Amino acid sequence: MTDLKATPNWMGPGCNNNAATAFGMRLTGGGAHQSKTMMFDELGLLLGTGSRSATELAHAAVEDNVLGKSTKNSRNLTYRHMASLYGLNTQPALTKVFMGLWREDLAGRRLNGLLIALARDPLLRDSASIVLGTPIGSQLHRQQVETAFNTAHPDRMSEKTVRSLAQNCNASWTQSGHLEGRVKKTRRRVSPTPSNAALAALIATACGFGGPSILSSIWFQVLDLSPDQALDCLRRAEGLGLAKIRAAGDVTEILVRQSMAATLGVPELEHV
Repeated sequence: MTDLKATPNWMGPGCNNNAATAFGMRLTGGGAHQSKTMMFDELGLLLGTGSRSATELAHAAVEDNVLGKSTKNSRNLTYRHMASLYGLNTQPALTKVFMGLWREDLAGRRLNGLLIALARDPLLRDSASIVLGTPIGSQLHRQQVETAFNTAHPDRMSEKTVRSLAQNCNASWTQSGHLEGRVKKTRRRVSPTPSNAALAALIATACGFGGPSILSSIWFQVLDLSPDQALDCLRRAEGLGLAKIRAAGDVTEILVRQSMAATLGVPELEHV
């Protein structure tokens, strides 16, 4: 069982809220999970068109109907939620990195999608402690997630809203591979790729974590990695040009911004 606090610390001691927001984080408010899931299948259809700019993506979703929705209103609504969750319209550095990794790492798409969804939907983050704290192989009940939301937001949401929110979040954790089952959800261990580790390290860095605290942050717990496993995965990411690890004695320095900026062609990372 992952050792998590009731309220995980998503932001490190060095977090600059303005810089994190500019990077692509959403620190407060609601998100797409009030109405939708992480929509992994729809995202695959949309990015599978090869479209990248906000204009191209919107046209593919709404005009070309690559999502296969029955009405234009449903196409607009679905794309609006996708654009909000993944930053498709504004395309901050976080979104550009995600798109670059999407092309490079097929096996890592689901977990990268979840990391972005967690970065951009505070309500999905509220469900993490329950999911990640459930022992591998044990059953997770929707009511547990509902309790987490009621604790985090006392008397602010109706029972119906909380139930829908819990269902949507559980569906996203199922899409990512953390949960299995349609009705009865069972916790499963995920198998992250080096690009997942690099993205987790990048987000942790943007959230104010540094040095070894990156490896023990909630962002790596999302990947079911211990600090030692996280470091090993990042060393493999280093071989792909996505990270740089410097070790001197007991000091370990983890650098991802410059490596990912150069490898993925996202110069904005240099200024985050």
